[in-house]
Amino acid sequence: MATSGKKEGITHIIACAVFMAAIEHLQLKKKFPNMRLTYLPARLHLKPAELKKRLQREVSRAQAKGERIICIYGDCFPDIDGFCKRHSIIKVPGSYCYEMLLGSERFKQLIDETTGTYFLEEGLIINFEDFCMGPLELKDEEMRRQCFEHYKKLLYIRQPSDKDLVTRASELAQLLGLSLEIQDADYSHIEKTLTESLTGDTW
Repeated sequence: MATSGKKEGITHIIACAVFMAAIEHLQLKKKFPNMRLTYLPARLHLKPAELKKRLQREVSRAQAKGERIICIYGDCFPDIDGFCKRHSIIKVPGSYCYEMLLGSERFKQLIDETTGTYFLEEGLIINFEDFCMGPLELKDEEMRRQCFEHYKKLLYIRQPSDKDLVTRASELAQLLGLSLEIQDADYSHIEKTLTESLTGDTW
């Protein structure tokens, strides 16, 4: 007897790898055993068109299995909100990953306090050479000046699972000619949104 490919009640979260530490810290998999997770490489942000293709591929696979989809991305390619609506995807609110890691209210407060804040999290600090130094040609002093002349502060969002990256963050701040501030992440925004979505009746 043929069986349907649909997995009843499965919710598939497709997220940028930036959020892996947060989701694992919240231990949502233990609370919601019918949840599946797929993380896409953070470096796809360097190529928005490729990111959209990869997301489309994962969405198609999940929908072919009858899974409901939650997307954890900011505005990482043009009209991502429209993309999610067209595919009946629940998107976690937030334009930036940093906003989701800090909570919208705190993020806005930090932006308002210092116009010209450059945000970093663990992945960007560790991969700064590949993500920023090379693509932006920051080894050139004039390019560094042009890219960061309107910034005043480098803000490192520290997560509970981070290694000791303060020294590296300080080195980057010095390289870019910015002051350094450290703020601890607040996962309550992501936890609240995901819990509401996972327990909702939109399935």
